[in-house]
Amino acid sequence: MNQNTDGRSAVQELKSTAHGTCSSKAFDYTPRRTKARAAVAVNGYRLKPYEMYFNEDSGYSITDDELNGFIGQCLPAGSNDPLEHGIGFAIIHFARDGNYLLLSRWYGGNMLKHDLFEMKQSPAGWQIASLQSTGIVACVWELQVIAFERQAWICTAMAKGGTEASFHSYLNTTLEGWV
Repeated sequence: MNQNTDGRSAVQELKSTAHGTCSSKAFDYTPRRTKARAAVAVNGYRLKPYEMYFNEDSGYSITDDELNGFIGQCLPAGSNDPLEHGIGFAIIHFARDGNYLLLSRWYGGNMLKHDLFEMKQSPAGWQIASLQSTGIVACVWELQVIAFERQAWICTAMAKGGTEASFHSYLNTTLEGWV
């Protein structure tokens, strides 16, 4: 599990530092590998999942079944909201300070709904917990994927009127490489 040597998570470490200061490690920027996975369909949502690694040799991974289970647990099934497009992306980030799942869905043509979860590995498997109470949206590496997804949405779904063909084009536009 990615935790500090005293067993605290990164969020706990940041909260415990005095007067708004934080660990110098928080300011270290090293590019991270980002890989696109095949799109998934869960609870009426179609999402493009990405994996991001602080260290690709960490041994952390998440299976398709585990990912689909998390999405099913976190996103409600059967929304009747006409502004809910059911299209978006997910980021699984195996970071230095913890493991995170970000779920983002396009809404109302030009807005993004977003949820953040911490993933912890236990003998029983991966467990997730919402980080909504922290107010955290994303880290600088995740923001790069979000920026790419913004541009992909504009150039596909928005440029082509939000048709099924434009959604298909969006779901097939992915980011690979270092961010």
